[in-house]
Amino acid sequence: MVIVGRTTISLSDAVKRELLREMAKLQLKWGRKVDFEDAIMYLILERRRKPELLEEACRPIEGVRPELVIRSLVEERRRDLEGEEEV
Repeated sequence: MVIVGRTTISLSDAVKRELLREMAKLQLKWGRKVDFEDAIMYLILERRRKPELLEEACRPIEGVRPELVIRSLVEERRRDLEGEEEV
């Protein structure tokens, strides 16, 4: 039996929305279900061939203040960790 390590990442709603759009495109292109890992790996590999693709996906979003997003992500992660301790 092989145990594969997993990790949890936090995404802003905007990034999640864009990633879901990319997943939908890949599902149509590949004709099968695509998960977040498939989409992220695809973007990483495409980045090596087309650097502008990843840069476009990661560019700042007009009207979004990064410090508020970071604060929100930290608070959300703290709540997640507190929930894990209770279990």
